[in-house]
Amino acid sequence: MTMVKPISSVKWTYERLLQELPSESRYEIRNFNLIGMPAPTIEHQQIVGLIYRLLFQFTFQNQLGEVFISPLDVVFDKGNVCEPDVIFVAKENKQIIGRRNISGSPDLVVEVVSKGSVVRDYIEKKNDYENFGVKEYWLIDPLNETIIVYALENNKYSIFSAVEEQGIAKSKLLDGFELAFEEVFVSE
Repeated sequence: MTMVKPISSVKWTYERLLQELPSESRYEIRNFNLIGMPAPTIEHQQIVGLIYRLLFQFTFQNQLGEVFISPLDVVFDKGNVCEPDVIFVAKENKQIIGRRNISGSPDLVVEVVSKGSVVRDYIEKKNDYENFGVKEYWLIDPLNETIIVYALENNKYSIFSAVEEQGIAKSKLLDGFELAFEEVFVSE
C-alpha cells in the first residue's frame, strides 16, 4: 500500500490554499497538512462518471437533494478539506452548499480507489468521514473489484453492504439506491 505523505511541514488552512496555490491544482488538507493529488486514470474517471450519473438520476427523480462530482472542495473545518469523487447533500442540508465549496459534512460521499490512494481511502478518509459525521461512505475499489458501503451508526462506521465478484450494493441512507457489481466492473 502506498502512503500519501504531506508535501510540506507548513501548517496549511483552506484560506492559505486558496491564496497561495493555483485554483486548477488538486490538493487536500488533513490535520493542517497539504496533500497533493495526482491526476486520475481513465478507469477511475469512468467509474466516477457512472456513479455520478446513477446517483444523480436517482436523487433527481426522488427529489432528495444534490449530487456533485470532483473536483469540488468539502471544507470540514479550516484544517481539514477533502475532494471526494462523488458527493450527495440531502435537500434538508442544502445550506452547506456554497458558491465555491461545501462547508460541512455531506450526507454521502463516494471514493474510487486508485493505486496511490489505497491507504488514504481505506483508512484516513474513512476515519475523517466518520469523525466529521458523513452518514454514508461508498468505497469502490477497481483494484480488488469490491464495493463497500459504510453507514454511520452511533458515530461509528459499520459495513452496511459489501459486494465482491457479484451482487448488489445497497444504500442505507437512500432507500432504493442500488449498484450492481456488473454495472461497475465490466469484464471485456
